[in-house]
Amino acid sequence: MALGRTDIPLARLTEGHVDALRILTEAGAAPDTDALYGVWASRSGGTGLAGRPARDGWSLKGRLLFASGAGVLDRALVTVWPEEDRHLLLDAAVSDWSFDTSAWRTRAMEHSRSHRIELDAVVSARQIGADNYYLTRASFFPGGVGVAAVWTGGAARVLDLLADSWEAPVAVSDPKKVRLGRARTDLASAVALVRQTAVTLRASEVGGAPGPAGEGLPAGHLDSLRTLATLCRAGVGAAVRRILEDVRALAGPAGLAFHENLSRAVDDVALYVGQQSQDGDAVYLGGRG
Repeated sequence: MALGRTDIPLARLTEGHVDALRILTEAGAAPDTDALYGVWASRSGGTGLAGRPARDGWSLKGRLLFASGAGVLDRALVTVWPEEDRHLLLDAAVSDWSFDTSAWRTRAMEHSRSHRIELDAVVSARQIGADNYYLTRASFFPGGVGVAAVWTGGAARVLDLLADSWEAPVAVSDPKKVRLGRARTDLASAVALVRQTAVTLRASEVGGAPGPAGEGLPAGHLDSLRTLATLCRAGVGAAVRRILEDVRALAGPAGLAFHENLSRAVDDVALYVGQQSQDGDAVYLGGRG
């Protein structure tokens, strides 16, 4: 959260590095200690990589979107799909992969360098975990809480920059106080939700011990972890969206037009929190007993 309050794209890249190290630890695989990691697992819009073992590595072909840190990362955990219902997780050296910077058409999160990659090559990589490991491991859903922490830090940054943009303190009788108070309440709620969820997950030791995905954990426990993480992401996502709505109203056209840092932070957070599936999370949570 603290890093998100300082630099939202940097916090996003840091979260990806930490998530990759957590995944490797859970699989019992040692990371390259000198490497900057990320996780490239998007299948947005029907994209993704097909892959199979080759003599000198892995033969990969396809289009990868949202490859955050392209041109910056040394290595990435990449999902590849030999078949529609079977995926593998590879630890790949990506520093020399080519990427398309022209596909990103918004300034929002542009500094995260989340570019498009078109691949048809044999690459250096090693498989991590068994088949279907990435999506079935115990920490898959809990890992999303780290993303929610960045959203929360980003929302705090937006409120900080809003205060900086005002030339004079808001008067006690100013109607803006209503929105400002509401936004601060939402931020406090998001912070508390992330912190309490982190405490609960830490106590469960998910992602801390090497072994196959979910080894030794009953199905009911895995379901409870998914519910906990989904509640956190849904609650934080809703709070952050309300904060953005109030900040846009408080800043007005002048604040967004003439204060670049504020405008950029609002755009960054809005795009990043958009990755949360509001309807999907609501359907899942509504179906829990």
